[in-house]
Amino acid sequence: MTRRRWKSKFFSIVFIVLFLFTSISTVYADKTYEDWEEVAADMAIHLNNAVDIYEAGGDEAGKEATKEINVAYFQFYEKLGFEKTTMSTISGKRGSAVEHQFYRAKRSIKNEAPVEELREEIDVLIEMLTEDAETLDAKRSGGSSESSGGKEKESGAKEVDSALQNFNTFLAVFGLTIREGLEAILVVAAIAAYLTKTNNRKYMKSVYSGALLGIVFSIVLAIIFNVIADKIGASESGIGQEIFEGIAMFVAVAVLFYVSNWMLSKSEVEVWNQYIHDKVEDSITKGNAIALAFTSFLAVAREGAELILFFQGMRSNIANSPYHMWLGLGIAAVLLVVIYIAITKLSVRLPLKPFFIATSWLMFILCISFAGKGVFELQEAGVVGRTIIPQMNGFSLPFFGIYDRVETLLPQAILLLVIIASVIYQNASNRKKRAELEAKHGKKIKED
Repeated sequence: MTRRRWKSKFFSIVFIVLFLFTSISTVYADKTYEDWEEVAADMAIHLNNAVDIYEAGGDEAGKEATKEINVAYFQFYEKLGFEKTTMSTISGKRGSAVEHQFYRAKRSIKNEAPVEELREEIDVLIEMLTEDAETLDAKRSGGSSESSGGKEKESGAKEVDSALQNFNTFLAVFGLTIREGLEAILVVAAIAAYLTKTNNRKYMKSVYSGALLGIVFSIVLAIIFNVIADKIGASESGIGQEIFEGIAMFVAVAVLFYVSNWMLSKSEVEVWNQYIHDKVEDSITKGNAIALAFTSFLAVAREGAELILFFQGMRSNIANSPYHMWLGLGIAAVLLVVIYIAITKLSVRLPLKPFFIATSWLMFILCISFAGKGVFELQEAGVVGRTIIPQMNGFSLPFFGIYDRVETLLPQAILLLVIIASVIYQNASNRKKRAELEAKHGKKIKED
């Protein structure tokens, strides 16, 4: 099968899968919410239940109270898109503050604090959620419902509200598809460009196969998480999802670090091959080809699973406006394809040495990003604690995995030092290779 046919097949299957996973969301239908205030009200029920259970006492009081808080977080705040909508519409700082308040409430239970302390933390959390819900609903309706004085005005207000809600659905679907898809696209595009640049297109099939397998795995994983949620509860399912995503991030860090070092180590050899106008030697072994395919698989699987679960959380909005969902999804998918083509085409036109260095650094940056996100996911699962850095004032850059927490920044700082040491070592090794090549051939290699 030719490279062009593989590309065509790849993108065709992607669009088919997009259709399938939007259909899956109808299998697990829950309550339909008209606005965010209804969501906040149901969350308050579970949060107040947590206090009541904790106050009643008993051997399982702490565990059951924590479970109620987790249901409010995983089943409502995260799954229904409350958190992401807050971060995109109000501010990332506000979303981080609410998420940390959930942690404070669970920490009170873990530390066996007096019930009054838990009640205070829960009251603060409910107040924050209520305020955010009112703000989001006001922004969505544009305040039009307050000015409606008659049937005509009321009808007009409903039309405006419906239009704004449809636009929010489009914006949420488009934004999240771009955000989640971009990370996967960057990895797959970099690998594809590398294979094209080094005349190793025969391995492109493995990379695309890994990406497609990642998409299929995403769907299976999303179904598994939903089945688990039905069997053992939403909180346990949510925790399992966060743990899986965190572990997947760390595996991705290890694989990307290996691939980026491997690419960087090839730069001087490729400079020589370019200089003598010879065909680039086949420097990719079977093991490295598997590593590339696995990297592609990991990049797609993790992002795909999160995207699918988010779509299931938005099913009430999608049911009200499937057209705007498809519009947002379609535009985002086309834009991602354009980005993919642009990266591969522009990268291939770069001189060899700058191409290898740029690709390596791109993967190093993704390593640092994934390291921070991996710890963040485990924090949301309650596996890792958290220490907020007040001086950062809630500042975060989620795309780069930067959060205002010691536990996320510390491994990133350590990884950055390891990367710098690795680059220094590779540069020294490459200079040695270059000197050996020049001595062997008796001429100076021209720089790209």
